[in-house]
Amino acid sequence: MARTVNGARAWARGVLAPAVGDSASLDADLLLMHVLGLTRVEIVVQRERPLNDAETAAYEALVARRARREPVAYIVGAREFFGRRFAVNPDVLIPRPETEILVEQALSLAPSGAAIFEVGVGSGALICSILAERDDLHGAGNDICIRALRVARDNARCLGVSGRLLLFAGRGCRGLGGGFQVIVANPPYIPDAHEDLLDDDVRLYEPRRALFGGKEGLDIVQEIITGAPEALAAGGLLLMEAGVGQQGAVEALVKARKGLAVKAWVKDLAGIPRVVIMERVHG
Repeated sequence: MARTVNGARAWARGVLAPAVGDSASLDADLLLMHVLGLTRVEIVVQRERPLNDAETAAYEALVARRARREPVAYIVGAREFFGRRFAVNPDVLIPRPETEILVEQALSLAPSGAAIFEVGVGSGALICSILAERDDLHGAGNDICIRALRVARDNARCLGVSGRLLLFAGRGCRGLGGGFQVIVANPPYIPDAHEDLLDDDVRLYEPRRALFGGKEGLDIVQEIITGAPEALAAGGLLLMEAGVGQQGAVEALVKARKGLAVKAWVKDLAGIPRVVIMERVHG
């Protein structure tokens, strides 16, 4: 590998292109930025900067990991979400851009001073983003994975929202009582049989419990819909992300529960109905 910033970038692109295709250039830059502690502008400006032996060895090791399709977010230990940097590791799902729709809707719909609950917090990117944007809100969240809760706790501390966020081990809406004005959830909704359709980055590295939702992908979705009415205040809202082609099935589950009513669907940038807004009805 060439011992300058520009040479290292070119070498890494050549190594990564067969494995990751179009993302090779961006991935090469992100990994080099991580090793050198520089911004993307700085690695361009400092393109003739020589790399020392330790920097070279570190960069080669990270590029080798990415060539095996390990996600960049896990390699560098962080991913940006809703304009903030969140720590991530293989215990938590990497936050996706489409999940930012849930943040936007919660911020728009939550009444002043509302209590918000997130089912399955993972990294905490969703609930922490909501609380960081609105200091009048307070929240709680659960997860079945203690290691994930530790990641969420650390992210909450870094963003200065831990004083308004209670985290605990739990599943779905069990044991919440009532009184939440908003519940948000990005449940596992990929059908089990679709595993082979996923990119290796996802299939080989991200936590299965955060991805797969049973035969139809709706096991946890149904569990949340079933439990949400008892946890919501009168007129409270359940905001939930759903998968491609699941709109009809989700609406059927809501209709069967009779404690919720679908108010609207919000589409993502690809025009896919991505977030369903449900309201607690009948008291």
